[in-house]
Amino acid sequence: MNWFKFILWLGGIYAAYYLILIAWDHLRNQQDIEGDTNELSFHEQVNAVQLAPELSSADIASPIYASGGVSLKSMFNLCRDEAVEYIKQVSY
Repeated sequence: MNWFKFILWLGGIYAAYYLILIAWDHLRNQQDIEGDTNELSFHEQVNAVQLAPELSSADIASPIYASGGVSLKSMFNLCRDEAVEYIKQVSY
């Protein structure tokens, strides 16, 4: 038996195993549909709470004037304007 035959046999065994599991679950679910189903559900009262931000943009002393994704050209422009805040060494 070479590796190719071994992998084919192994794949066939895995496929048969999972097909048997799927068929078994399908047969079990058909029996549950005919009878009562055990279903657990929770009903809670949820009250909405409005949260206020802890810090506003005026409280933060940072030279950053934009956040989020930027293009590479915009990134170089931001670096040139010294608007990027470095937190560790950058290697080029």
